[in-house]
Amino acid sequence: MKRIKRIFIAALSSPVLVIPALAADLGPAPVEAPIAAGPVAAASGWYLRGDVGHSFDAKGDGRYGVWDEASHSKTEFDYDEIKLRGNTDFGIGVGYRFNQYLRADATLAYWKRDVFGSSEAFGGAVSFDDTSKVTAWEMMANAYVDLITWGKVTPYIGGGVGFTRLKYGTMKNRSWCHDPSVCGDSYWADHGGFSSTRFTWALMAGMTVDITSRTKLDFGYRYSHIKGGKAFGWDASDIAAGATGVQGYDKGFDVHQVRVGLRYEFGGPEAAYQPEPLPTYSEPAPVYKN
Repeated sequence: MKRIKRIFIAALSSPVLVIPALAADLGPAPVEAPIAAGPVAAASGWYLRGDVGHSFDAKGDGRYGVWDEASHSKTEFDYDEIKLRGNTDFGIGVGYRFNQYLRADATLAYWKRDVFGSSEAFGGAVSFDDTSKVTAWEMMANAYVDLITWGKVTPYIGGGVGFTRLKYGTMKNRSWCHDPSVCGDSYWADHGGFSSTRFTWALMAGMTVDITSRTKLDFGYRYSHIKGGKAFGWDASDIAAGATGVQGYDKGFDVHQVRVGLRYEFGGPEAAYQPEPLPTYSEPAPVYKN
């Protein structure tokens, strides 16, 4: 009976002794190399764009001269208000995308607006109403940062600098004399407009929506400041009395605009995610010892 018991105990203990021995013979398990995320190649290349915008009414300031025939000199007054009436703008451009976040373009825009000026002079004895039309060609260099993409929507911010070639048409001046002892009769007169090239800067914000991998729909807001310059000259009667040069100036305009545009990118879509190849191991296969 005792002999049977010893055999049974030995049979139970033998697998326990074998398992540690086999584990010791396997050797250390190979360590897998970490798999690095593959780079995502951002689209780059040239693009074309076209925009249509609406500019809201813009208020500005300005100065004008009143010619004194007796003294052959002018007295300058400030406009109470100059208003640039809102209208539609059109623009085209060509640009380059450097990477997923940064792009830049050069744009050319055209707009035409009505401009109004009103003021009083000589203590309210005379009031003036001036009307004209302004046409402009705007040339800008712009840079943008595309912030982050949610699905097909990418918000962006940007800024630009450039020049606006601004041309005033004939300015129609209407003058009312409220005190004949100071100004005589009321009169109407036409003044020739001037052209000038003005420094312009702008700030932009908006979002683009992917129509396809290459075609983008752009919704944006733009603020721009156009530097002041000469506006109009003297009328025929003042010129006959000896007046020369520029009679009126504006001090620039702050323009608020909303735009919608279409952009076509030749660079195509971003490259699809390409994971690194799986690592290979040169370690020999484990050897089991009996």
